[in-house]
Amino acid sequence: MAPPNVTCEFVQHPTEALTEEAIEVFAGPGVMREDPAALALSGGNISLIEDLGRTMLRSLLLCPGVSHTFTARDETGALIGFTVFSLPGQHMLSTPEQMEIANLTDFMIKMSQVSKEGPAYYEKTMMKEVPELNDKALGIQEAERNTYWCNFAMVRADYQGKGVAKAMFELAFSEADKLGATVALTTTNARNVPIYEKIGLQQCGEPETLQSPWVEWGLWFFKRTPPGSQLTTEVTTQERI
Repeated sequence: MAPPNVTCEFVQHPTEALTEEAIEVFAGPGVMREDPAALALSGGNISLIEDLGRTMLRSLLLCPGVSHTFTARDETGALIGFTVFSLPGQHMLSTPEQMEIANLTDFMIKMSQVSKEGPAYYEKTMMKEVPELNDKALGIQEAERNTYWCNFAMVRADYQGKGVAKAMFELAFSEADKLGATVALTTTNARNVPIYEKIGLQQCGEPETLQSPWVEWGLWFFKRTPPGSQLTTEVTTQERI
């Protein structure tokens, strides 16, 4: 259960203002700033973390019909956590409209100015390597497009471990069940593995280690099928609760 001063809700129409609040949480200390994956996907320059977050978040929050957003706010109204799930049939940065709203070209240009290898690494990893690993571990073809895919699950450092993520996921599970959709995600941080298991997701396959010119980083894979469904036999799950 989240602290009594925290309110979680499903935001039907995310705004530019909410997007900027979410970027601040994403890039804050104790969230993605210290994550090796963020460093790798920023071309080895963590100063670009806000640009990375802005590109990905804008493509999901500001394109109608692409995703569901859930927020957690404290008693002052400050955003202390958020989750973003792309809807079945949708995918982050997969249409010209999303790329334009996200200013993807500008981000790539900025990254190339600090790392010539950065843009090519981002494209190869996020457009090819990671999707292939997701499909293999989860046993779902085009898993990111064919599930209720959790792209972001972020909680401000001072509210971590207090049930905020669980409260937001419970709202998301309700929406996924209405759609009859499997919830799926990956995490790049080992400390999140037991958290996701306690929330109600099952770990699938084996963790993977990815290499970059700057740092190595990991991927752990999770999914939750709708109530009454059975996990496919193609997937090996590990329960560590």
